[in-house]
Amino acid sequence: MPIMHNPDSTYSRELSRWDLSKREGGFGADGFEPFPTMLYKAFPNSQGTVMCGDPRAAMGDADAETFSRKCQLFVQGQEESERAKKAGWSDTPDQALTRYESDQRSVADIAAARHFSDKRMSESAQSEAQTADEATHEHVAAVPVRRKRGRPAKPSATTQAVTNGPG
Repeated sequence: MPIMHNPDSTYSRELSRWDLSKREGGFGADGFEPFPTMLYKAFPNSQGTVMCGDPRAAMGDADAETFSRKCQLFVQGQEESERAKKAGWSDTPDQALTRYESDQRSVADIAAARHFSDKRMSESAQSEAQTADEATHEHVAAVPVRRKRGRPAKPSATTQAVTNGPG
């Protein structure tokens, strides 16, 4: 036999507040709220292994904890989430690893195309590209162009005479 309580009693009013969500003035759960949420990004760790978080962080390793925090980002709203996703963050760690691999593959494809086009460059440009490649172990998609700073030099009277001819 069920227990019946007077609906006007303080006890019944308190029980009914637990059936309402917090946004309706009760004590119950509000339901699913999408934000704040965590986004993930994969990075190579100090040994060069690409990871999204480090399992050693659970054992109290300070370096692993720092690396794991670097791989996580909390976002508070939809706009912030969209900006972060454009910057390379993902919804899950597996998606972050897949995105890192695809980004590296596209950089490698661009670098391979640059290496192919380097064959048609001058010797000095080829040596400059080779120097840029040897400066790092990563793919170099574009060789930085070194330009002199400041205004270009004014042509002198002798160079104008040579290019324009006499008179």
